[in-house]
Amino acid sequence: MRARMAMVLGAALTALALGAPPASADPDNPPDFKAPFECGQTWEMYTRDGHGGNETEDQQQLDMERVGGETEGSAVLAAADGEVYWEVSGGDDGSRIGINIKHDGGWFSQYLHMSEYVEVGTKVKQGDRIGTASNAGTTVPHLHYQEMYDSDGDGSGEENELVYPYLEGKEYRITPEDGRVSLTSTNNCDGSGDPGDPGEPEPEPEKTKLAYTGDTSLAGGDPAELSAVLTEEESGNPVADQKVSFTLGADDSAQACEGTTDAEGTATCTIEEVDQPLTDDATVPVTAAFAGDDAYEPSEAPATLDLRYVTGRAYGLSAEVPLPLIPIGIDPTPDTGAVRTAGAGTTDAGCAEQIEAIVLSAGPLCADVVTKTGPNSSTATATVADARIGLTGLPVVEVTGLTAESSSTCSASKGSVGLTLSIGGTPVEIPDTPNHSIDLGAGAKLVVNEQIPVEGADQGLTVNAVHLTALGGADVVLGSSTSGAFNC
Repeated sequence: MRARMAMVLGAALTALALGAPPASADPDNPPDFKAPFECGQTWEMYTRDGHGGNETEDQQQLDMERVGGETEGSAVLAAADGEVYWEVSGGDDGSRIGINIKHDGGWFSQYLHMSEYVEVGTKVKQGDRIGTASNAGTTVPHLHYQEMYDSDGDGSGEENELVYPYLEGKEYRITPEDGRVSLTSTNNCDGSGDPGDPGEPEPEPEKTKLAYTGDTSLAGGDPAELSAVLTEEESGNPVADQKVSFTLGADDSAQACEGTTDAEGTATCTIEEVDQPLTDDATVPVTAAFAGDDAYEPSEAPATLDLRYVTGRAYGLSAEVPLPLIPIGIDPTPDTGAVRTAGAGTTDAGCAEQIEAIVLSAGPLCADVVTKTGPNSSTATATVADARIGLTGLPVVEVTGLTAESSSTCSASKGSVGLTLSIGGTPVEIPDTPNHSIDLGAGAKLVVNEQIPVEGADQGLTVNAVHLTALGGADVVLGSSTSGAFNC
């Protein structure tokens, strides 16, 4: 047997007795004592020579240790209905280590080596939690249990005699030679007892960790799959069957959904149609949150997602012609201006009927940008019905039926140009390829269907239908359209 601190038990116990009405002792009819631990738990009972100062061959006092679990910290339950009658001292320092419970018929039960226990005078029902097993007053955590009855019949407990414990409908006469005897409890199996804590703090809820694992790029009008993984912070084990709420966006634009963690701790839900404003940095906040419960502390995982967006611009004509006396400068006309959006819409610059500027004329000119969602796309279109460019020293350039279009999605960009061209009165065939260059002589060049990638875009293209440059800084563009897709 394991060594334990010497204790003075039995007749030498220090007890604080409360007054109680006498009850006649009946040693032949003990209460229906149940094992003093939780339903379904198995504990081993044993004793030793000289246990509790009793030198007789038979030992009525039992020590108990839990099987398949930690003895220390395990709940101790009342073996039968009664009232806490004595508080028991033990060990060298005289500290309190347990209690006696008085039952009907002059019977008593004793529970020692508890770190926390209910107060003297407390009325308990069978199955009520009365304490917590520990190593108080001993070196090895265990529960000391014994039963007694009042032999003088006055109910005072002053003439208590030890009896062989009667538990779970059976009398146990255990000797040191029997070794360890197993006993499985049926105490409080119906849940009628009070499982409350007699003083020991409730176990702290497990700390948790939540990590966002869902979509990192969103598109307006498209669905978004939001997900997160919930684990125990210390062990990293997944936490299943818990609700995780997701909030996409903030304030008036917030969109929410909820998921339940699976066996791997992953919760997933879907925002059916993303509707979020486009910010300067084109991002959207998302937060995954676990509210917590009695077993787990709450946790949350904020993340920042990219919001896909498109850009566009279209105009009919722009020109810089540094004539010696009257330089010509024409800003883009008509001009949609820069369009940047994550939503759907049309920006129409309208039409300019006619532009006349000494060496050039054009009209009508129109421009618009159309954006869509699901998926995001941008289409910029510029048209010029007729145009004439007649720079000094160069052949006259005439254009009719001009259309320049640029369209972009996250998948691709495409540009196209349609027009009829003549140079110096001679029709010119234009190949169906971008960036077709025509030498006009005297250092001048005409590029038809000029296509330039948009810097910084995942997909993007600027299409200039006609772009004329000449020595001295002349620069004329007819029909320009630009589109781009970002955060793809």
